[in-house]
Amino acid sequence: MNLQSLKTENRSLILYTLNREGALSRKELAAKLGLTPAAVTKICAALMDEGFIRECGAADSEGKTGRREILLELTLDDKLCFGINAEKDGVTLSIAALSGRLVAKKRLPFTTDINEVIRQGSAFLQQHADKRARIIGAGVCIIGSPDEDDFGIWKERDLDKKLGGAFAMPVVIENNVKAFAEGELLFGSSKNTGAVLFLKWGPGVGSAIIANGRVFSGNDSSATEIGHYIVNPAGQKCRCGRYGCLETEVSEDAILSELGTKQTLDETLKNCDNDTVNILDHKINMVALALTNTATILNTDNIVLFGTMFHNDFVADKLIRQCLRYNANLSRDMLEVSPLMDRVDYIGSVAVAAKKFFFESED
Repeated sequence: MNLQSLKTENRSLILYTLNREGALSRKELAAKLGLTPAAVTKICAALMDEGFIRECGAADSEGKTGRREILLELTLDDKLCFGINAEKDGVTLSIAALSGRLVAKKRLPFTTDINEVIRQGSAFLQQHADKRARIIGAGVCIIGSPDEDDFGIWKERDLDKKLGGAFAMPVVIENNVKAFAEGELLFGSSKNTGAVLFLKWGPGVGSAIIANGRVFSGNDSSATEIGHYIVNPAGQKCRCGRYGCLETEVSEDAILSELGTKQTLDETLKNCDNDTVNILDHKINMVALALTNTATILNTDNIVLFGTMFHNDFVADKLIRQCLRYNANLSRDMLEVSPLMDRVDYIGSVAVAAKKFFFESED
């Protein structure tokens, strides 16, 4: 590792530590990170000049005499990002603080036309032109892998460059489930835990894992994709090209098709008859098997659930009970519905932008 790489890594360590633990003094940072006080002082001075951190008062001396140490905190709430979050049921445009605080949001119908997204995004940014100077970059969350040439739903090469040119700002693109996991890592209850498995259920099925404080991607960003476990070889063809993937069996569209209803899923779940309950039980059981098998292989400490299926308490409670039945090593406090779920349409965009342009930026 060269000197510049080491300096960048130490910057990130300081920023992540302040995010995880709150305001700390320079002396406390040095002790926690194993850095010299001189190195911490120099890095913090640069971060203050760039507006990434600020002084926020003095530490409690706890009866000690002498000068009290000055505390440092992040400036996440002062900086903004532009977000684009694409799902099967729509596209969400957002402006939010890097702290996760929402400033503005607009919902668009789903479209595969990236030029329409650019047009709508440009108009949205123009509506909030007074915020533009504080926007440090854009986080784009997509269905599929960001490593694919066609970027999943938008058949466009060099999409990050196209969007960056259109919006005149740097852009980072990430899979929407992994982006939400980044959100949990930065803002949620997972910031202080070990290995965490994420399951998104609704509209489709996706998953991600946090290990050693990082979202694990594997060689091509497709690691831990529970949605593409084959559960019915004689089933429908999946968008990945295989047949009978879990997503083809338990997605919202698959459930509604099997029920033979034209109602929305929310309407269906609110008015369940016996046939609906039996079908849901079967789908929940399929997801529980895939989830517990994955948790066993990965030896995860926690499982976090999110997605539209978990807006219904019956689905969430039933899935958790099935997981506990299949794996005696799991306990109830190891499974939770994400407290960030009400922000699922923008928090991933914030997280990937904050990671790229704030926490891991180079000076």
